[in-house]
Amino acid sequence: MDTPEWLDQERPYLLGISGGRDSVFLLHWLLEKSIKKLTLCHLNHGLRGDETKRDEDFVRTLAASLDLPVLITHTDVAALAEKESLSLETAAREARHHFFKQCAQDTGVHQILLAHHADDQVETVLFRLLRGSSGLKGMQETQQINDLTLLRPLLKIRRHDITAHLNERNISYCEDSSNADSFATRNRLRNEALPLLKNIMGFDPSPSLLRATRHQEEADQFLSDQLSQHRLLDPQGRLHLPTLKDLPTYPRRQAIHDYLKKAHISDLSTALLDSALSLLETDGPAVINLPGGLRLRRKESRLFISP
Repeated sequence: MDTPEWLDQERPYLLGISGGRDSVFLLHWLLEKSIKKLTLCHLNHGLRGDETKRDEDFVRTLAASLDLPVLITHTDVAALAEKESLSLETAAREARHHFFKQCAQDTGVHQILLAHHADDQVETVLFRLLRGSSGLKGMQETQQINDLTLLRPLLKIRRHDITAHLNERNISYCEDSSNADSFATRNRLRNEALPLLKNIMGFDPSPSLLRATRHQEEADQFLSDQLSQHRLLDPQGRLHLPTLKDLPTYPRRQAIHDYLKKAHISDLSTALLDSALSLLETDGPAVINLPGGLRLRRKESRLFISP
């Protein structure tokens, strides 16, 4: 696979590494591409007993063998999940993002490389679609979360190619036993739903889902580019309702989606966008709730986000 054009050999990066197959592959793949200004970032979740200590020791040894700096911290994800009434998946994700933010503050490096690959993308698309996503929405190669930039250079590489590459070069990594468990929704999609779909269809459905997702991304980007010519925002950065209401329904939806996405609003489901569209009607609500304790308001022919 070609190196993404946004990867720069002269730029420093953080690299999220668990010690598992995917992140170990990413590390060696980057080094092969002469991306060497790396700081490894390992979060011990404390979820798998002795395995977590094994993983941490493996990452320390690997970093030392490659003469790379490494940042390691510990978080009791189970306790966090119970305290905040979160699923283990959500608590682990929030813990990782908090850790990466701290790594960025400590190093002054705000670009972090993550090892999500094409099979992760398929699982994400299915997960979001079944939860009510507006179209086929996968992960982005580059994603901005406040002042942290998440980078995913492996989204076009399949899991079996990663395994083959490591085996051919006799590169060791840690097996994560939790991947075989079906306690998490994504694990069930990976271990149960996708194999069943393959059995039903008689072929691997992943390439078709990835292709459809790319087509959706291209169509959405084209529409977003067209909408940028309509001057939908006023000088204060609010959506101008009269201009928005002149658009057909689907471009209206895309304009609101782009506006909320630019403001880093997560979970942009069909239901949320439908609620946002209802604000365009004068006899509809004047405010709706958004994730993160925010609101989308209609006032004086404008739509805007407020606390």
